[in-house]
Amino acid sequence: MLKSQEIQLAQSKRRERMAAIQKADEINDDGRAELRKLADDYEGAEVELRAALLLEDAEREQIKEPDNVEKNFSAECRDFDLASLVEALEGQRVIEGREAEVIQELEVRNGKASRGIYLPWEALENRADATVTTPDSSGGKLASRSTMNALERLFEQSSAQSFGVQTIQVTGKPRFPEMTAGASASWVAEGSGADAAAITTAVKEPTLRTLTARYLLTRQAIRENSALEPLLRRDLSEVIREALDLAFFQGTGADEQPAGLENLGNVTALDHEGAVLRYHDVVDWITEIMVSAKLNGMSNVHVAGVPFMLAALLKTSFGDGYTQHDMVQKLTSNLVFSNQVSDIEGDTATAYIGATKGHAYVPMWGAPELIVDPYSESKTGKVALTVFTFPDVLVQRQDTHFLKVTNIAKGE
Repeated sequence: MLKSQEIQLAQSKRRERMAAIQKADEINDDGRAELRKLADDYEGAEVELRAALLLEDAEREQIKEPDNVEKNFSAECRDFDLASLVEALEGQRVIEGREAEVIQELEVRNGKASRGIYLPWEALENRADATVTTPDSSGGKLASRSTMNALERLFEQSSAQSFGVQTIQVTGKPRFPEMTAGASASWVAEGSGADAAAITTAVKEPTLRTLTARYLLTRQAIRENSALEPLLRRDLSEVIREALDLAFFQGTGADEQPAGLENLGNVTALDHEGAVLRYHDVVDWITEIMVSAKLNGMSNVHVAGVPFMLAALLKTSFGDGYTQHDMVQKLTSNLVFSNQVSDIEGDTATAYIGATKGHAYVPMWGAPELIVDPYSESKTGKVALTVFTFPDVLVQRQDTHFLKVTNIAKGE
């Protein structure tokens, strides 16, 4: 019970007693003394009640305030005007209004930007790509929309995210533990126990890396193009998305790149020996992942390949009225075919199969930073925009949950 409610209950009892004394035909000395004491106590409790009500209101506001602050800040980030910021920086004018306030808040949260000006991730979000399709409600169920954070919306069209990779916001030096041995179950008799094996864990720590996206604009475009805002959002986010996709699948681990699936030494590799991709191959590979990862179904397994693999499945029939691609989709709908998945060497490429969810991440540190450089390209009348982001790639349980299949042929 709240303090104010306890006081109000005590006041009610005092009023009841005072009324009972005053109803008497005659009030003796003891009654008058009790009445004076009740009046004094009532007066003191009223002061205490007001103080308790003020304190409880302040506590309620304190509880609600962080949620409101975060919600309001998110709304401000969604309305961030990237085009006006670029125009202000290009003209070397003072940044004002909403953009200045958002940048100031990002500096409070992430520290002073080391290279340029902080941007909220929402400033790079392509609004058309952010639309989430609602499910069919014809079956009587209410349609719903999944809640996506800014990073999920930004990389919604990413090949890596389609492969089940989670993009997460991190701070400091995060650690991702992975249990490697010691987890076991035993059947025991009533009153008996089982000895527990020592648990062995491996800890992976992502490394803060710097990814830059560079973009050139003419001064005329900055001043005249009414579509500059969606153009900047689309092109800058696309450059970052493609770079992260390449890093996850093909990152070399050298020259400041993270190591992707192509170059992670613990990922199980198979040689397809120059054969064309077929439905039964995918069945075998998914089954292998099911065994090694101890899965009980195929629906959570992801398959990633290059576009010619999709063409090979579509061109080949499977009985009457079905292609081999139709049959693969019956195994799993988590299919992605993109040039970012693998280099095409001659007429062969690499595919990946993975039970990815919860085992592959792209950690992102802080907010992106923007530099508007009106000088380096001044001879051509252009302005250089550079966005710095700070991601890494982290993959756990590489040997059991991921499979790399090399030397898959293009076919005819």
